[in-house]
Amino acid sequence: MDAGVISTMTQKATSDCSENLVEIRGLTRAFAGSEGVINVLEGIDFLIPYHSLTVIRGPSGAGKSTLLRILGLLDAGFTGSMRLAGKDVASLTTSERDATRTAVIGLVFQEGRLLPHLSLAENIALPLQFAGLTSEEAVSQAEQAEAFAFRAEERAAGVTRLRPSVASGGQRQRAALARAMVRGPALILADEPTSNLDHASKALVIERLASMRAAGATILIVSHDEALFGLGRQFSLENGQLLELSSADSLKDPQSRHRPFAIPNAPLSGWWPSLPLWRLIGNATRDLLRRPLFTLLLLIAVIAGTAQSAVFASLVSGLDHFVEQTVADGTRLTRVTLKPRKVDLAKGGLRFPEQGELLTDPDVSAAVARRATTVSIVMSDASNRPYPSLGLYPDDPELGMFHFVAGAGFTAKNDQFQMIATTDFLLEVFGTRAMNSDKEWASFVGQQIKASIPRFGKSGKEIGTEPLTLTVAGVILKGEADRQFYLPNELLIAIDAIKRDRTGKLPFPTNADHSAWRADADIKSLIDWPWQDMMHLYLKNIDDVVPKIALLSARGYHPEAEIWKYSWILNLKSAAYGVIAPLLALLTGVVGLVLFGNIVISTRLREAELAVLKVLGMRRGDILATEVIGTLITATFGLTVGFLFADRLTLALSLQLKESARIASEISGNLGSSGYAFVFEPVWSAAPVIAAGTLMLVLVSVLWPTVRAACGDPAAVFARS
Repeated sequence: MDAGVISTMTQKATSDCSENLVEIRGLTRAFAGSEGVINVLEGIDFLIPYHSLTVIRGPSGAGKSTLLRILGLLDAGFTGSMRLAGKDVASLTTSERDATRTAVIGLVFQEGRLLPHLSLAENIALPLQFAGLTSEEAVSQAEQAEAFAFRAEERAAGVTRLRPSVASGGQRQRAALARAMVRGPALILADEPTSNLDHASKALVIERLASMRAAGATILIVSHDEALFGLGRQFSLENGQLLELSSADSLKDPQSRHRPFAIPNAPLSGWWPSLPLWRLIGNATRDLLRRPLFTLLLLIAVIAGTAQSAVFASLVSGLDHFVEQTVADGTRLTRVTLKPRKVDLAKGGLRFPEQGELLTDPDVSAAVARRATTVSIVMSDASNRPYPSLGLYPDDPELGMFHFVAGAGFTAKNDQFQMIATTDFLLEVFGTRAMNSDKEWASFVGQQIKASIPRFGKSGKEIGTEPLTLTVAGVILKGEADRQFYLPNELLIAIDAIKRDRTGKLPFPTNADHSAWRADADIKSLIDWPWQDMMHLYLKNIDDVVPKIALLSARGYHPEAEIWKYSWILNLKSAAYGVIAPLLALLTGVVGLVLFGNIVISTRLREAELAVLKVLGMRRGDILATEVIGTLITATFGLTVGFLFADRLTLALSLQLKESARIASEISGNLGSSGYAFVFEPVWSAAPVIAAGTLMLVLVSVLWPTVRAACGDPAAVFARS
């Protein structure tokens, strides 16, 4: 091959004013063994001039590979000094050592260390992935490297498309040489490059080494192969000492001259990926396909965890939504109704003397004593229709349970008899009409509604009525039970006072002017008298209702609550939190262990491959990003499948419950069980939270073993393998 072609691939070597690329002074390397510390290298002084070809020979175990690892910046545990192109190696950080090795040094391993899943051509081009070249530059350099390693007839026969497992030893070794020089490094370090090769293959390898040197590279070979003993400078390494055998070096005019170079920069100590995103995604996808068992186990864990989490969230969210909807429809699931006890009525004082004490209970948010009565409304046809009403206060907790479509609660001024009415009630009074927006409902606010209060004589017969004008203050969608409107509690007490008056002399004002009431002491006493006929306890949590009822019963009350119609809610939530939640926590732990264990095992099995990639220029950030992206791809696919499975499952359960509820309703006539059909919310509403939690768990599981592998020492890995 024309050396001129090779020279175009060779990086112009860099130096200071010295003629030596490498200068070693007093180099010592010791290892701790079972019999104590063993010095493999002892006080070596060694110079490697630019463009030289040096062969170090010696018996196995003499320390040749150790010296090669030190020269290749893979071993920093030595004493003494080493300068590379005038730069003190000891002053370099770990990331700077990695970056310098990638840019300046090409390594040829004794075993070749080609990646088995790549073709020879892909192995040769692998370092170019980390070089930051354009596609055209990378293709050009890869083609030149292939042309350097293989003859034209070999390439035409498809040798570069072979996997290492089916290529010959000579072909693999020449591919390893081409990979070492594809980026044009200044220094080529070859460890036993001709071992286990036949005579013809050795000759080809030696020819390629000579061509690389002629192109301007500095070559250092460690070998005990006699075929290399006549090349360049010859040294012998024995008993930790380096002895010069021959300093002859015939190369006088290399085609590539050296010039100064800077230590490459490694952003964020090498943790910033050098590969483009598309390359990282491609590498991650390839790795997933190469590890089907790991990928399958990860998928199963994520799918199972996602599906169970989604079903659990769907059930709990559905129950909460059902509770909210039930309250909006007028049912008070967290409210307990108490009637006065006989013992309190007998005292003739307060009907609920324990109101203040009950309010101090930690599970009670409010305790309100109020009155309920019936009020007759004058309809458009002049007929009177009775409606049950409940008394409220301006700051009543009941107001917070209403869905107002117009207006609000009672105003503080209270210069009118106000009411809060449902939409159905207003349409009954004013006539049915199409309502398309909340603004149209607002037209009812301020409307006046006529009512009448019956008066009774001493015999108990009705003797007349008192007119009452009510003003709509707010419009709500639904009231509780069958109530269609609400009035101020003080007004309800006054209404019942009129109903109980048998003298016919108790006046009833036509507006809310309290001074008119209080002009007569008897009227004031009626209004101020504690005629509340019920007390409502509002509990903080629906789960507190049943235990609270038991405690109130023990205190002599006869509590009433609507929760009994929906006790199945408590049963389902209890089952969800008592059974599904522990299983979910267990499964989360299993998913984490599966992820962590598989990643650790997978990384350990691939540590030799990762070590080779680091030597070839793959940054820590590239290793970490590839593993994280691959895991995220798998997790995202698993999340999607898990949500789809949970969606189908909850839909099937909802349909089954709906049919069961329909049959039960037809048999018993009890419509309360129909709620079973709506206890599952769509799983997609909880998808963002579940997905975020799962991805966080995945990332936590993948980071530690991957960071550990990315920080691993290639020399230690090579020593083990």
